[in-house]
Amino acid sequence: MPWWLALLNSVMGAVSVIVAVAALLRPGLLVPGSTGTDVDRFYPAMYAARAVPLGVVVAVIVWLTPVYPLTQLVLAVAALAQLGDVVNGLACRQPGMAGGAVVAAACHLAGIAALQ
Repeated sequence: MPWWLALLNSVMGAVSVIVAVAALLRPGLLVPGSTGTDVDRFYPAMYAARAVPLGVVVAVIVWLTPVYPLTQLVLAVAALAQLGDVVNGLACRQPGMAGGAVVAAACHLAGIAALQ
């Protein structure tokens, strides 16, 4: 994978982690109109439980040449997760969420293509 594509995938993984942590701290980022109650924190916590570990793994694995076969699998899982976020963003009328996830999914898919 070219260095610039690895860097782009690392950035997308890091952004995913940052957004998940920010949403966990401020649920209104993912759940508009939330008041910060435990109920309002449930979905951001569920999102963070998936996004933080997956984002960290994506950000790191693209730089580890010895694990090359796993890189494609990790990027495929990350792309599928992002495509799920696109669907959720569109269903909830959250264009920012959908748009960011489209960009991240495209980066992950480009990384898979570059490794073939």
